[in-house]
Amino acid sequence: MRRVHVPVAFTRVDRWILGAVFAGGAYLAFVVWVSQAVIDPPRPRISRSERPMIGVALQASKGTLTIRRASGPAKDAGLRPGDRIVAIGETRNPSLQSFAERIHEAAAGQMIHVEAKRGAPGPDEVAVMAEVKVEVRSISPADEGLPFEDLSFRNAEGLLLRGWYVPPPSGGTGRAPAIAWGHGNASDRRAWLPVALAVHEAGLAQLLFDFTGRGDSDGDVISLGAHEATDLKSALDALAARPEVDPLRLALGGRSMGAAAAILEAAGDARVRALVLDSPYADLVTVVDRAIGTYHVPAVLLRPLLLKVAGWRASYDPWKVRPIDAIGSVKAPIFLVQGDKDTIVPPTDALRLKGAAKVQVQYIPLVGLDHNSPRPDDFPERVAEFLKAKLRGQQPN
Repeated sequence: MRRVHVPVAFTRVDRWILGAVFAGGAYLAFVVWVSQAVIDPPRPRISRSERPMIGVALQASKGTLTIRRASGPAKDAGLRPGDRIVAIGETRNPSLQSFAERIHEAAAGQMIHVEAKRGAPGPDEVAVMAEVKVEVRSISPADEGLPFEDLSFRNAEGLLLRGWYVPPPSGGTGRAPAIAWGHGNASDRRAWLPVALAVHEAGLAQLLFDFTGRGDSDGDVISLGAHEATDLKSALDALAARPEVDPLRLALGGRSMGAAAAILEAAGDARVRALVLDSPYADLVTVVDRAIGTYHVPAVLLRPLLLKVAGWRASYDPWKVRPIDAIGSVKAPIFLVQGDKDTIVPPTDALRLKGAAKVQVQYIPLVGLDHNSPRPDDFPERVAEFLKAKLRGQQPN
């Protein structure tokens, strides 16, 4: 039997159908790709954070760098708290940034020359010359001269969360107030390390930890505030169980996603007596719409399926992540900061949250700063002053 080759003809309808199939597949692939950025952004880890250090915690004031804490190599080399930095290497009168850059460029074991002045300016002032040996190690509160212990605890789902516990200053009387810190979506427990020294000196115990799916904690995905709120509850449980911590004087702090989570948790947790918020968003859907806009795609075309896919993959309902609805139930006083040049969470979100709150809100716009800009030099002290004032007694006001 002779085989006959019959050519296949594609009609215009066939082409439209195939085009629609390919377009639909490309759209779905794009949604899945974008959802990955929503639920699993870049994940830094403390276990991979080795870098050069010399063991000084510095404070900048009026163009002068002063050592607040000296530990490790710096202490061994003779540097002390209160010493005013004059030079590091060949750099005279260094800024915080130039000082950090000089250390970052050094190799393990290298000796760095540090000049400082000790004592009140005048005839009794003493010049200090120190040769400090550079160490390479992972970031920790020890870099700020703080005592700490690695602490692990489980969240409501049984996943292990890892962090640092910084005890209150020794020599205090009675049980100390405490705060648990929550970080942003693409960050980890290091986010609040710059304020830890000032808060420690204010008399608080602290827990800096990695959310589920972040840093070195268990889990693979985040929920941009939903499950992170329950992580903060578990962190408060861990703090309240410490014999040196006063369970009636607890606070929460958070940045971006962590700030949204702190609002959600504080709204239903009477243990929270103070709230520190850096750049919280008012509602998640609006944040997603703004992010979609960066791809030059109309939000209405992408958002519904994107949120459904992200919510399904991370087991939460994105439409219910609305700090703007929860903040009215918060009973604790609030310290709120927001960069007035924030391109991720606009200042209007902070103003909406402030307006919806029914408690005292100390709002500080950060002039000229974006979402991830370094915070002002006096930021740690302002946070510490707020916490010390609000947690002095057992009542929030």
